[in-house]
Amino acid sequence: MMADCILDIANIFHSTTVDHEGNCFARTEATTVLRDVSARVHGGEVLAVLGSKGSGKRALLDVIAGRAGGETRGRISLNGSLLTPELFRRHGGYVAHRCHLLPGLTVRQSLLYATWLAGLSNRDARVRQTLADLALSQVANRSVSDLTRPEYRRLMLGVQLAKDPGLLLLDEPTWDTDPLNTYLIVSMLWSYATRRGSIVVLTMETPRSDVLPFVSRVALLCLGAVVYSGPTRSMLDYFAYIGFPCPELENPLMYYLCLSTVDRRSRDRFLESNQQISLLVEKFKVEGVLYMKEAPQGGVSLKDAPSGGQHKGLGRGIKPGCFSTLLALYLRGVAATCAFNRCGLGHLTARILLLPFCIALLSILYAYSSPVQAKVLSQTGGLIFNMIILFYIAGTAVTALLFPGVRARYYQERREGLYGGAMFLSAYALLSLPLSFISTLAAVGILVPILELDVSSWAYISGVLWASYIAAEQVMIAILMVVGNPMMGALAVVYALLVSVVIGSGGVRSLRNLPDWLAAVSTALPSRYASLALNHRVLNVSTFSNLPYNETFPCPGDPNFCRYPDGKTYLVERFTREGENISEVLNMDLNLLVSLAFAFGLVILNSVLYLLPLPASIKAKFRE
Repeated sequence: MMADCILDIANIFHSTTVDHEGNCFARTEATTVLRDVSARVHGGEVLAVLGSKGSGKRALLDVIAGRAGGETRGRISLNGSLLTPELFRRHGGYVAHRCHLLPGLTVRQSLLYATWLAGLSNRDARVRQTLADLALSQVANRSVSDLTRPEYRRLMLGVQLAKDPGLLLLDEPTWDTDPLNTYLIVSMLWSYATRRGSIVVLTMETPRSDVLPFVSRVALLCLGAVVYSGPTRSMLDYFAYIGFPCPELENPLMYYLCLSTVDRRSRDRFLESNQQISLLVEKFKVEGVLYMKEAPQGGVSLKDAPSGGQHKGLGRGIKPGCFSTLLALYLRGVAATCAFNRCGLGHLTARILLLPFCIALLSILYAYSSPVQAKVLSQTGGLIFNMIILFYIAGTAVTALLFPGVRARYYQERREGLYGGAMFLSAYALLSLPLSFISTLAAVGILVPILELDVSSWAYISGVLWASYIAAEQVMIAILMVVGNPMMGALAVVYALLVSVVIGSGGVRSLRNLPDWLAAVSTALPSRYASLALNHRVLNVSTFSNLPYNETFPCPGDPNFCRYPDGKTYLVERFTREGENISEVLNMDLNLLVSLAFAFGLVILNSVLYLLPLPASIKAKFRE
């Protein structure tokens, strides 16, 4: 990228659909957002797009980046070539109004993995340079969650600047910052643009006068139309020429922004300001074209740029391989989860210790049951029933707590074209599955003395319950693809899973007594196979044979008095239906395999679902 490179925005019209009721099923209609917008900016310059809320600033950035939904007409070219979404992904960077970074990572790690996912070389050098440029070296090893607001915003910039983009778009980079940090951020962007010969386009809603020296060009928008577009130094001359001189001691940027803003305080003022803005728009179409095309003065040439000033970002034509991307995502997830800070310890505790803690509380209720027929079979069955429920709830709760953060980062990086949904879920599964298995082993280990399990039974029961945890986790992930609020999604998933446990587990009502249609439904529920496998493994043992009725009264030969001579009889009565092959229904290995097949089938299904295009109304929930 050179200083004589030009971003040319010519006659852009853009319209999109607007939801008038605020939900997915409401009436929508096309609304014009940008009306004949033109602008030009050269390499080494900063273009500030100014306008009040609803003026079309963000829509213009989205159109430039190829992210805007709806219909667009006009032409945007970069150095004479049509700026396509693919070309922008290779050479451009976009800093959104809000950026979700993984809180467990340090500042240095955030920058390092950003450059890794972009497939860039010399990552350590890029990170060091970015830390120095953005005054973040002193907090390089600090957790993202512990940054101040200005530091976090500079890190948002750094994630893109580390990639050395030739065209950088920023949506309100100084939003909600104090005057000192506003000046600091804009001066850093100006320094980057002039030093690297880059094009920087940023939006501002309330520009301050002290940033004026760093803004090379200005585009004033109102209701999607251009009031002025051209060099900042010519703005005063232009408005004075058309009869609107800026008063002395006024901030020119803010003065002309107010001049081009609709006044809604009363009907008369609304009509008057509308008429004035229409006049300004028409005057610029006639008088302002020469200002827009005015060339920069004293631009930085490539040969004058400092050492290393050529954009390595222009070499990003080859995307990193699948293995490299998967490894980066996995290691980033491990670093965020296992970080020795408040956020990392919280994540690791939720993944590993939540289940054992819940099972430990549950075991207190079943620790002192006597081995008598009047209690032991029903109590053991109740313990298994509650274990399945706890694993379902734990899988749902942990996913609802931890997945939305990585989901938000995924949606932002997906828009940058870094990786897709299958890659994201694969990396998430590689991190989540081993940790959940460790948690499951620890939780079942608490029950070993209560259920008198040997090592093989411990492993077997852990496998079945691990499959239940994974199934709940994957159902929650699927729901979070279309539901923005994790709490609402978790409530829906828990309710559905509880219904499935009640129907399919045999813990509330035996499978033999289910109506035919409910019995048919239960065959499609993973809770049925998990319950069959667990009950068979725990109850079909020699210790449950010839149990006394109670502590003092042995069982006589009357079957009406001592209903179950052994555990297998109990299993046959509660978990098999008439006409079924008992050996097939109570096949432990088959039920274990079916439970695992359900779980990992959901993992594969989610990978497919995350490849499908979503309606714009749903995708909008996960932006900003």
